[in-house]
Amino acid sequence: MVEYRKVIAVCGVWLHEEKEYSFISELNRICLDKGYVAMAFNFSIDSMNVEEDIMREKKLMELMEHLDCAAVIVMGETIKSDIMVDFIKKTVKVMGVPAFALERHIDGLINISQEFGEGFKNIVKHVVEHHGCRKVDMIAGIKDNEFSEDRIRAYKEVLEENGIPFEEKRLKYGEFWDIPARNATRQFLEESGVPDAIVCANDSMAIACCATLREEGLRVPEDVLVTGFDGIGSGKINYPSISTVEPDNESEILLIFDIMEKLEKGEPVDTDSTYHVHYRVKVNQSCGCGKNDDKQTIDTLGSLALSLNDRKWHMMALNKLLLYSNEMKRLSDMTPFLADCVGLWSQNLYFVAIYEQFVAGSDNDGSTVAYVPEDSCVTMMRFQDFKNIEDPTPFKEEIIMPDMKEIFRKDKNYDMFMVRLVQTQSALYGYVLEGFRNVDERCLRRCEEFGLFLSTAISAVLKNRKLIQLNDKLRLINKEMERVSVLDYLTELYNRRGFYDELYKLVNSPDNNGKYLTFFSIDMDGLKQINDTYGHNEGDFALKTLAAAIKNFAVRNGICARYGGDEFVSAIITEQETAFTADIVRQRFDATFKKSRELAAKPFVISASVGGRCGLINENLNLEELMRLADEEMYKDKMARRKERK
Repeated sequence: MVEYRKVIAVCGVWLHEEKEYSFISELNRICLDKGYVAMAFNFSIDSMNVEEDIMREKKLMELMEHLDCAAVIVMGETIKSDIMVDFIKKTVKVMGVPAFALERHIDGLINISQEFGEGFKNIVKHVVEHHGCRKVDMIAGIKDNEFSEDRIRAYKEVLEENGIPFEEKRLKYGEFWDIPARNATRQFLEESGVPDAIVCANDSMAIACCATLREEGLRVPEDVLVTGFDGIGSGKINYPSISTVEPDNESEILLIFDIMEKLEKGEPVDTDSTYHVHYRVKVNQSCGCGKNDDKQTIDTLGSLALSLNDRKWHMMALNKLLLYSNEMKRLSDMTPFLADCVGLWSQNLYFVAIYEQFVAGSDNDGSTVAYVPEDSCVTMMRFQDFKNIEDPTPFKEEIIMPDMKEIFRKDKNYDMFMVRLVQTQSALYGYVLEGFRNVDERCLRRCEEFGLFLSTAISAVLKNRKLIQLNDKLRLINKEMERVSVLDYLTELYNRRGFYDELYKLVNSPDNNGKYLTFFSIDMDGLKQINDTYGHNEGDFALKTLAAAIKNFAVRNGICARYGGDEFVSAIITEQETAFTADIVRQRFDATFKKSRELAAKPFVISASVGGRCGLINENLNLEELMRLADEEMYKDKMARRKERK
C-alpha cells in the first residue's frame, strides 16, 4: 500500500538564512521521524510597503491554501508587513488547520516564543557566577531595538543580583554587526581598561570582538572572556569558538507536535497565551569552558568548502542561463538551458510553472493573443527522478503541479520542499517548486539563487520579445509612412516625388538600357465644371476614376502619378519604339470607363487631353526634354479638341 505524507508548511522571509535554516533543518528531521514532510514557502521581501509587492507575495499563500496541510508554521520574526500577516491569518482560517506563530504574537494563531532575555541572562550568569567576573562590559545591538533592549535588561538584572553596580561606560552599541562591534571593543579598552569579560548581543559581534582583542595584543579567554548569542555556524569555527546561547529548536518543534496531537484528540489547548521555550547555554573556548574540538572544526570547514564549490558551479550555470537569455526570443527557448543548469543537482525535483499569459503568443509575430485565464499555468521545466519531463498541457494554478500528490509518497525520498515566486518588481511570472534529497543549508540557498536568476532571465526574454514586436511594428509604420509619403492621398497614384524616384530607377536600371521610354502628360478635361455643377465630391470621383484608367493603362510595364489638381503623368517601358497617339490612349481609358457602373450612372462624362513622346534609354536620354515635349503635345491636343467642340 502506497503511503503519502501530510505537509507541515512553513512561511517566512529569506528562509535560506542560517537562523531560519537551523529551525527548518530540525523541523525536517522531526517531520521525517513522524511521517510528515516540511514545505517552506519563501517570501522574497522582508518589508513590503508597496501594495503591488504585497499582492504578488500573497500568491504564495494562495498556493499553500491548495495543499493538504496538517499545520502551518509562521516565522513571525522575519515578516515585517502587517498586511501580509493578515493575509496569512485569513489563509490558515480558510484551510482550517492549526497555525503557529513563532517569535511574533499574531492574534488567532498559537503563539510560541523562545525566551531571548532569559537565554541571555543565563550566559551572563555563567560569566559572573561560574567564572567570577566583576568587570563585565556589554556590546548591545541597535539602540532602542526590542531584542537589544531585552538583552540589556537581562544584563543589568544579573549585575544587580550579584551586587555589581551598573556603569554606563561598560555598555556600548555594536548594531549587531562587525565594524561597530570592533569600535565598541576599542572604546572599552580606551575608557575602562581591560575588562574581565565582554558579553555580546549576538555571535557576529562576539567574533568581531575576539578579532579586535587579538589585534590589541590580548588573548581570549586568558585575558578577556567573550560570549555571544544565537549559535551561528561561523561562531563554532571561530578562533576561539564562541560561547553562546542557542535556540532550542528541538523543544519548540516537539511542542508544536504535542499541541497538534492534543488538538487532534480533542483535548483542550490554551490558544490565548504564548508558549515559551528556553534558549540553552552552549559553552565553548571563548569563555574557557570548551575544549578544542578539531573534528567539529574540520567537519564544518569541509562542509563550507563543499558549499563554496557548489556555489561556484551553480553561479556558472546560472550566469550561462542569463547570458543566453539575452539572445532568446521565446520562453520555450529557455527550457533546454534550464535542464542543463540543474544537471549537477539532478537528484532533486525542479519544477517551474509559468502563467500561460506570458507564454501565449511567444511563437507568433506579436499580434494580440486570445484571452488566457490568469490562473492557467504551463510547465516550463520539470526535472524529476534524474530526467527532464516535458508536458505542454496547461493546468490550473490550484493543482500547483500535475500529479502533485505523488511527490509526497514516502518512497519518493524527498526530505522537504521549498516554493518561491518567479517575479520582478513589475510582474509575477509564476513559481518554482524544488524538492530536496539529503537537504542542507546550501540547498535552500541554491533554490533562492535559482529563482532570482530565473526571474531575471524570463524578464530578459519577455523584454526581447516585446522589443522584437515593437521593432516589427515600427518597421510596418515606417514602411507605411514611406508609402504614404510618395503617394497622392486621393488617387493613391504616386505623387510628384514618388514618380520621379521610380522614374529614375527605371531609367538607371541596367535591365532597361537600350529599351524605349514613352512619357505621357495627361490633363483632365472639365474638372472645374464638374466641381461647380455637381460638387467637389463628384469632382473627386472623376479624378479617382481617371486615375484608375491611367493606372490600368500603365499596369504592366510602367508607372503613373498625379502631379496635382487635374494633372497626371505616366511613363512606360517597351522593347520597341511606340507610336501611341492621344486618341489611342483615350480609347484605352474609355475601355476602363465602360466597366464602371458608378460612372455610367453619373450625369457627366470623363475625358482627358494627352501628349506623349518616346525616347531611347541610353546615356544620351534627356528626361527633362522628353517631358517638356510631351507637355507641349498635351497642350496641342487640348487646344485642338476645344476647336472641335466649338
